[in-house]
Amino acid sequence: MFRRISPLLLLLLTWILIRVTGSAAQGSDMWYPHTYEPGTSINLFSSWNGVSADEGFVVSLPSEWVLNTATGVRQAHRHVTLDVVNLSNGQYLLLPSEPLRRTYDIILQVVTSEDDTFWDSRFSIAPAVKVGSTYVPDEIHVRRGELRSKSSTNSGYALAFEKGFNSLHIQPPLLEILLDSHTLEFWVRTTALDVVILSTWNGATDSPYPIEFMIDPQGRMRYYRNTIGHHVTLATESPVADGTWHHVALVYDAETDWTQLYIDGSIADSLLDPAGIHLSGRYPVALGGRVGELETEFVGELDELRLWPAARTALQIHATMQQESPQGSAFILDFESRESFRSFREGNAIRYRIPGGPSFGPLVHSFRGIAFDEGVTLTWEDEDPRSEAFLIERSEDGLEFEGLTRIKRSSLSTPWSYTDLEVPNRVVFYRLIQETRDRPPRMVGTIKLGLAPESDPPPAEIVGNYPNPFNPRTSITYEIRESQHLKLSIIDLSGHLVAVLVDRQHEPGTFETSWDANELPSGTYFVRLQGLNGTVQTRQILLTK
Repeated sequence: MFRRISPLLLLLLTWILIRVTGSAAQGSDMWYPHTYEPGTSINLFSSWNGVSADEGFVVSLPSEWVLNTATGVRQAHRHVTLDVVNLSNGQYLLLPSEPLRRTYDIILQVVTSEDDTFWDSRFSIAPAVKVGSTYVPDEIHVRRGELRSKSSTNSGYALAFEKGFNSLHIQPPLLEILLDSHTLEFWVRTTALDVVILSTWNGATDSPYPIEFMIDPQGRMRYYRNTIGHHVTLATESPVADGTWHHVALVYDAETDWTQLYIDGSIADSLLDPAGIHLSGRYPVALGGRVGELETEFVGELDELRLWPAARTALQIHATMQQESPQGSAFILDFESRESFRSFREGNAIRYRIPGGPSFGPLVHSFRGIAFDEGVTLTWEDEDPRSEAFLIERSEDGLEFEGLTRIKRSSLSTPWSYTDLEVPNRVVFYRLIQETRDRPPRMVGTIKLGLAPESDPPPAEIVGNYPNPFNPRTSITYEIRESQHLKLSIIDLSGHLVAVLVDRQHEPGTFETSWDANELPSGTYFVRLQGLNGTVQTRQILLTK
């Protein structure tokens, strides 16, 4: 017997769903990396179900980017050819070789600009509608995304494969451990589709093998094994071939018969398999293809290949995935020295080495503060899935701190933020402390902020905006007391420029301008007024959608 759900409970469930699905760059219909390195290739994924696109798609990218290829994938992994027509100013038309209906994926491989002036880059994709001789996006089904550029700080080396390269083979005696409990880890970056990355299989249908990793035609990571006619597979739900670094871990526990696949420290799929992985013999491992293949189809980079003689836990994987060459592994290839390449059967393996690799920087970073008329807003970015909460402390002298608040994790999104509206002094210190479930509280950092001293009315002042909160348009009023050149702009929580509304000479008086934030996500923004003698004023505003 079904019970009727109360309106209050239904509203709560709806709110939770919005919080979970609306806060991350990934969703059931879209997947793209949160950040990217300028000048690299990345993949943007969108899944379409029940949306007809007989006329193709209209894609809008930053004007400095280039759409390299577009791939359509139907059910059963069947590719559909998409011709790319460059329209103008970052807009492209994708023309399919057959009607796209029911369920299919669109995968865009783009080359980002090496000189990205703007921190945030936006793109959109929508079914095309033909109006006369012109193709326009179908606004009802348009999908938008936003990525953030992040310059690489890498100083090491990685293993890189290109078209025409041969697979590399690790000597078999080193890998007898694959026959018992083990954990295999590696980092990978690629935009290639339907390619083998790492394998112990020679390609013969009747040959058993313990491990094969590949990127499927939809960009997802898949693990296969065959134990005497018993085939099993594990797969990620979301694409991995997006052009950014991902950590992959495969855990096999011979005592419990569980096999688990981890991506970036989080479990992606698991399997209870009593048939197990019990195989006899020694198995070579090929990188960039299958065992014995001469030419690889894989194009991308690998780094920090590690093999552990035990079934590692999620906490153990978390603890070492961001470490370079951690102690305790039975076998490791970091590609930093010539010693790493002595494990390969091929004598020329070192020529595959290039500068680069994943960045092992802090998972919690970019702690900063923005002072405005009413107080201070603190922001920071958190890429550590272990974070449970953050403590914020405040001090007037930088020595004695008092607790302000404890913010619990509500989603996996970044950045985090907190606004202090009761600043006690014109100079203030803030301290950020991270709480996790597997270690003592850790101090992230301390910042010092100076607020402008109280004085006579400034030569230019933000009066306010109406409405506030707003959706998606608001009017901003400002007052000029002395003739001067003024710049009125919008910045986001991270302090990055979003829009310039006014940049001209003014005479004394009261002025008004408007801002339309239709294409921006909900959240806190700041109006910034720069005027005479470099004076700066800011006011907090709130966009709610």
